Amino acid sequence: AIYAVTQLAQTTMRSELGKMTLDRTFAERESLNSAIVAAINEASASWGIHCLRYEIRDIAPPVSVKAAMDLQAEAERRKRAEILESEGNREAAINTAKGAKESILLKAQGEAAGISARA
Repeated sequence: AIYAVTQLAQTTMRSELGKMTLDRTFAERESLNSAIVAAINEASASWGIHCLRYEIRDIAPPVSVKAAMDLQAEAERRKRAEILESEGNREAAINTAKGAKESILLKAQGEAAGISARA
């Protein structure tokens, strides 16, 4: 019975893991554990076995999946860096435009004051 429950737990875990993305797997470990306990209890009720708890200690993805995750994380970092740089360039352009506008206004006000003083 112990071997059967162990096999059932492993099969159920693989099934549940297959239903979610790898990122969600790490974030939702608790709900994953609960789903596995429910599946084990449903399947083993006729054997008189009741599972109280199931813990996933470590999830080791295959090398190819790990490499894909690393690429995805690097792409996210680059994306955030580009967005920050773009926002910085935008702010700099706005500040330059505001400065030019104020310069023109102050120059015009100075000329107007000079014309008023001569009149």
